[in-house]
Amino acid sequence: MLIKALENISSCPFHMPGHKRRRDLFDIDFTEIPETDDLHDPKGILKDCMDFAANVYKTKKTYFLINGSTCGILAAVSACVQREDKILIARNCHKSVYNAIYLNGLDPVYICPPILECGLNGSIDPTECESLIKKHRPKALVMVSPTYEGIVSDIGTISEICHKNDCILIVDEAHGAHFCFHRGFPVSAADCGADIVIQSLHKTLPSLTQTALLHICSDRTDTENIQKYLSIFQSSSPSYVLMGSIDGCIRYMTSEKGRIAVENYYNTLIRFRKKAAPYILSENIKDGGSCFDVDISKIIIHGGRDTADILRKNGIEPEMTELFYTIALSSVGDTDESFHRLLSALHNIKQPKTPPEPPMLSSAEPKIILTPYKASLLKTESVPLKSSIGRISAATAYIYPPGIPIINPGELITPEITEIIESYLSKGFSVTGITNSTIKTAVI
Repeated sequence: MLIKALENISSCPFHMPGHKRRRDLFDIDFTEIPETDDLHDPKGILKDCMDFAANVYKTKKTYFLINGSTCGILAAVSACVQREDKILIARNCHKSVYNAIYLNGLDPVYICPPILECGLNGSIDPTECESLIKKHRPKALVMVSPTYEGIVSDIGTISEICHKNDCILIVDEAHGAHFCFHRGFPVSAADCGADIVIQSLHKTLPSLTQTALLHICSDRTDTENIQKYLSIFQSSSPSYVLMGSIDGCIRYMTSEKGRIAVENYYNTLIRFRKKAAPYILSENIKDGGSCFDVDISKIIIHGGRDTADILRKNGIEPEMTELFYTIALSSVGDTDESFHRLLSALHNIKQPKTPPEPPMLSSAEPKIILTPYKASLLKTESVPLKSSIGRISAATAYIYPPGIPIINPGELITPEITEIIESYLSKGFSVTGITNSTIKTAVI
């Protein structure tokens, strides 16, 4: 709808952008003129498109995001809390959540997911959520579901706990924009009582990079405040190419052609998982407790960098490599041929008789000495990792992807933290925040 409307505008452009919509360039790359509406004050075509998206996802209001889920998370947190408020954060959240904590000078309280036997982060425990909410009275809870690896938490129960305790529930569902389009995938947080849900269309649906959605799912959220912060964190010159991609993606997914494509994709995925069973993590890790549900579109392949190298040599580029597993993300954009190529590549991986024991990363709560913002005000010095134990970190250290911090500014550097970082470095991983095996620490 949006792309067709842009293509039908024939006026002579004496406005930005400079390529003037020449046919050999992008003839749908517009700026805000009367026919194209304004993302920051939508009243026309963009409002209609966002209303359509809200109807598809069954939300009270949906906003287009052209700076990715990152800007949606920054806006959601900023709109729901005030400076120095307490906020409950799932420790396996994306770095954008930690940036929101820093920018707003918030006082974080962390809830750590359990570590499953397979080595993945499990689901957030609703009982622990309730205990921490009652103890600390945070203004909001921010959590990720599904995780990068497809682990889903019990959002329905957690939302009930939040609402009973006057706590806003913000769910980073960046990897779950496809959930509502097939019954075989988990139920979306938007249908489970969450107040705000952020989704990245480009991660799992046929849409351009940077395209995402922010959903308002309850009356407990100040939509005017959300709009204000979206106008701060989104570009003042939003791309109509990206917005056209968002609208086109959603309309395709709801069309007969899209519904057939999803059904074919899901059936192909099921067949592939059965054939690839010896090489991938089974969805049977669900046990109703430590793992509430699993998104089977995430294909977790046994083995780290060596496995990823074998896949690349056989023409497969995986999404991400960890110490002991490799992620292949599937989507409706995959074909029978692409699944066949992945399966053929997996056959080149030598499978051990017994799977290797994965390293058990810590699920202990970090030791917070200062808030990230207060830590940022101190002088810093770089010290070798081995000499940093007992000092306060001034750095955020993480592997990207997925961008989950190992340590944040203001937290105590422990032997366990340095051991985890050194494990990654020894395997050839690049750890953002670590330079030549040194880390920035606060000088007190």
